[in-house]
Amino acid sequence: MARSHTAGEQKDYPKLVVIGVLHMAQFFPYAFTATALPFMFRKEGLPLEMFWLLALPNIPRWFKWLIALAVDNFGSVRFGYRKTWIVPCTVIGAMSYTALAWIPPSLVAVYTIIAILVFKSFVMAAQDIAVDAYATESMTDAERPVGTSIINFLGALAGVMGAGTIALVETFGWSPTMFAAATLLLIAAIPAIIRPEPPQPLASRERQARGERPDLIKALKRKDYSRFILPFGFLWGFGVVFMSSMTGPFFADKGLTLTQFGILAPISSIIGSGLAAVATPWLIERIGFRYTTLISVVALPIEGAMFCAFALFSLPVLPMLIAMVSLLGFATGLFNYTASISRYRWASKAQAGTDYSLQSSFMHFGAWASGSLSGVVAAQIGWVYFFPFASIIAAIAGLFYFVKFDRIEALVLERERIELSA
Repeated sequence: MARSHTAGEQKDYPKLVVIGVLHMAQFFPYAFTATALPFMFRKEGLPLEMFWLLALPNIPRWFKWLIALAVDNFGSVRFGYRKTWIVPCTVIGAMSYTALAWIPPSLVAVYTIIAILVFKSFVMAAQDIAVDAYATESMTDAERPVGTSIINFLGALAGVMGAGTIALVETFGWSPTMFAAATLLLIAAIPAIIRPEPPQPLASRERQARGERPDLIKALKRKDYSRFILPFGFLWGFGVVFMSSMTGPFFADKGLTLTQFGILAPISSIIGSGLAAVATPWLIERIGFRYTTLISVVALPIEGAMFCAFALFSLPVLPMLIAMVSLLGFATGLFNYTASISRYRWASKAQAGTDYSLQSSFMHFGAWASGSLSGVVAAQIGWVYFFPFASIIAAIAGLFYFVKFDRIEALVLERERIELSA
């Protein structure tokens, strides 16, 4: 009955698109750092054992929980509580890409490039927090599955742009590509500047009326966060990045050119994410969150076996390779879409920035740990064994979600009742 009522509620699609476009400004830098740079530096001869350097720009994301206390506490109601942070941080991020335009990637320049990316990551972390809080506060239960699909699909498009910089660099050069990246980052913030920001949620206004500030310790003490949500965030971040961070170097070792990988990565991402964006709300409505996730858990060993076969034999022709990577990306992407919906659902509306950032910090800590270890593991055991092992690592988070989902939902409902009756 509740599901039917929720499905029939009106959805503000322009608002959901604005939120999705804002998230494009998050996903582009991440894809550029996670996909394009590893491939480029592998081509430049960077040893796998040194790939931990490329994980350093993720470190600022560990501290999102600390930055979030400032983002949740300060902002202009007149300009927009969240836009106060979104606009200037985006501008600084664009300036960072402009600086990178003057430093082409090489083994000599790797430390300078990483230093600029670390600085940019600190600034963009504040932007990420404001955007995530904006989404958490403004999406209703009816809007969340569709809204998250829009966010993830537009984020995948931004990821395509980030990964596609490989082909652009080979065609147009490093400097023009970085200038284009800075421009795209600024364009992504325009819809949010034009559209009025929605009012803060009731739970947040009541907290402010009581004179309470966002409380990090209180969030950490809650059973839903300390026992389930934060450990899940770490496992999810670790599992996803452990495999994905090594696909670029693997294809580089298999002989793909910059242009070939620049074609493979964006097309397979668009197809896989597009199918997942359409299918996830439909599946959730019919079989629920848990069993939608289970589809991905079953698909992960198949993905590991496919890459194992790629390592043992020659790669198929590019069109067939794109089709295979796309279909498995769709199947495994269902879990990422479902988990993303739950992350927005599980964050407290009373302190959305702080709560969501705690989740992100644990997820990105897992991603950093995974990105730092994956190259070392791949170098030690080889590609043939790495990908089956990585698929098992990724499946652990999906199984955790499947087993603990109902328990987490019950705790979140109880917390929301307490927040509104305080």
